[in-house]
Amino acid sequence: MKCEWKNYIIGDICSSISETYSKDSSKVVLINTSDIYNGDVLNHKFVENKNLKGQFKKIFKTNDILFSEIRPQNRRFAFIDFDSKDYIASTKLMVLRANQKIISSRYLYYYLTSNNIINELQILAETRSGTFPQITFTELSRLEIKIPDLITQNKIVYMIDTLNKKIKLNNYINDNLAA
Repeated sequence: MKCEWKNYIIGDICSSISETYSKDSSKVVLINTSDIYNGDVLNHKFVENKNLKGQFKKIFKTNDILFSEIRPQNRRFAFIDFDSKDYIASTKLMVLRANQKIISSRYLYYYLTSNNIINELQILAETRSGTFPQITFTELSRLEIKIPDLITQNKIVYMIDTLNKKIKLNNYINDNLAA
């Protein structure tokens, strides 16, 4: 059976979420742009939930994508594959949520973090006036994407995930051998 690929605009299959944290848990994890890198959340340390800086407002959940508005080439993005209850993201991070009836969150993540798209976003960021290269969801939402059906997307994601796990394992082994 032939797989049909369809064209979409990112803004039609993905939303920027700006839900504000409103719980009163005693401890929270604050996620800033420096706390995510190349797919991973680096910070999982809980801190007291008092006197928090005003920039920490956004909630996110499993299968969301955190994507820095600042300098896309710095690769400050992460895929949320854990329970993020009581995690709060900085307002400098976009919280992207895929319409899972059309596109797999993981497939969207791999598309948005591909070298070609990162380079395109960096160019867009550098064309904006301001003190540093920055993008907004408006720029991101205009990108075009061609996607197959969900079954095919999941097969592609499985292959990429398998390769990424192998690469991480090889890097871990290499680091141990070098030590």
